[in-house]
Amino acid sequence: MLTNVSAFTREYNGYSKRLETEANIEYKGNTVKVNALWDTGATNTCISTDVVSSLNLVPLGKQQIRTPSGAITVNTFMVDILLPNNVIAKNVAVCDSEIGKQNLGVLIGMDIICLGDFSVSNFNKKTVFTFRTPSQKKTDYVAEANLTKAIGPIHGKGKRKRR
Repeated sequence: MLTNVSAFTREYNGYSKRLETEANIEYKGNTVKVNALWDTGATNTCISTDVVSSLNLVPLGKQQIRTPSGAITVNTFMVDILLPNNVIAKNVAVCDSEIGKQNLGVLIGMDIICLGDFSVSNFNKKTVFTFRTPSQKKTDYVAEANLTKAIGPIHGKGKRKRR
């Protein structure tokens, strides 16, 4: 069975401590283009109060969240989030936040990251982060390392060195 896989990759020169992309937030046919920060420490996705105002979002309810500053009660909304290369998260429950002060429109949390495969690598002095949905396979670096130890490294044109 073929699955519609959507993916994107973002590469940074040097080592990046922030993983950012562009995103579009959609609500009832209206769209706002924003900067997105990917945050594996965030349970839920948040949007800025500026995005709430721009899209005239109507709250669905309230919820309590924990931030580095403590627990607060925030409004919740339902939106679609369009990520690079046509990766789409539909009907995402988001809450409002003051992230606009950091020049962000959306903070992507684990609720979206868990929809697919997410990887960050630092290789040749570049940070590369990639995401695809839906998930396609289990990633296990321990198993890969053990396999390399068992059969030896690849040399030259994909051939294994004899032991």
